[in-house]
Amino acid sequence: MSDIAVVVGSTSNIGKATAAGLSEDGYHVVVTSRHGDEAEAVAAEFPNEASSFELDVTEPAQIDALFEYVDGLDGTLSALANCLAYTANESILECDLDIWTRTMQTNLRSFFLTTKAAAERMKETGGGAIVNVTISRRSGSKGKFGYSVSKGGVDSLTKSAALDLAPFGIRVNAVGSGLVGTPVGYRDMHGRSYEHERVPLGHVGDPEDVADAIRFLVSDRAKYVVGGMIPVDGGKESDW
Repeated sequence: MSDIAVVVGSTSNIGKATAAGLSEDGYHVVVTSRHGDEAEAVAAEFPNEASSFELDVTEPAQIDALFEYVDGLDGTLSALANCLAYTANESILECDLDIWTRTMQTNLRSFFLTTKAAAERMKETGGGAIVNVTISRRSGSKGKFGYSVSKGGVDSLTKSAALDLAPFGIRVNAVGSGLVGTPVGYRDMHGRSYEHERVPLGHVGDPEDVADAIRFLVSDRAKYVVGGMIPVDGGKESDW
């Protein structure tokens, strides 16, 4: 039986790098995407056997179906990485109820549902590790109202879940991403230059930089890390 890692949002950027890295670490990775063909293609690239699952995280029934699918695999769910994010790039004045609802369903409610579903299984099998991707910035972001609020919720979800689940051997932590890879919601740099004068290291990070932090938190090397957040931002709390 193999150790299974579910990576939510894993066909591009940070999620794809995380899924690839966990496969290198020996996990049977379950790749998820709203586009099933993309998830299947990405899973086929990995060095170890992987699976794919078409998933719209705004539909709770599909999240339930994902974990029922995992139950049927030959292995034990040992890791969950929540890497998915959405933003409409709106101010509070531009944020209507539809934008608010979609943002919270994607960026916060789905993290709650996947964390709870994974924890229910990990509790029965002796523990595991859950990592949520958030942002390193602590002071809000102009023009990303719903996104910033949702990520504040992810921070609190991570800390509270960590305390609830630690007695069961389930470690919950977060990685705070700065300017890394492509902007949220895009498949290319969308005008973002790799060289970046506002980042102390002088450039935008690579998706693998965040993925490496996730891989560490999932591993036994982080066995005493609970409720933490590792900022991966080149020294700059990102303005996104």
